[in-house]
Amino acid sequence: MADGPPQNTIALGTGFGIGILWILMAGTSFWSAARGFANDRSDWWIAWGLIGILLLGAGVLAIAGTWWHLTRVDQDDAAH
Repeated sequence: MADGPPQNTIALGTGFGIGILWILMAGTSFWSAARGFANDRSDWWIAWGLIGILLLGAGVLAIAGTWWHLTRVDQDDAAH
């Protein structure tokens, strides 16, 4: 297990940046789904709601996976 905070700030910024971008895209999808629901378009809100759920999961897991990899993997054993 690695000790201390992550030292690879470029990897940390990239992973978190991608995760945040996906979370923002999920928010846009949920907004579109809400508009579809308000306009009685069941096909629209179901599709965009599902896409939003998947994007939200991807974003959260991108951030969690980046943090996990950079704080839990021993850098001496990692093939970087």
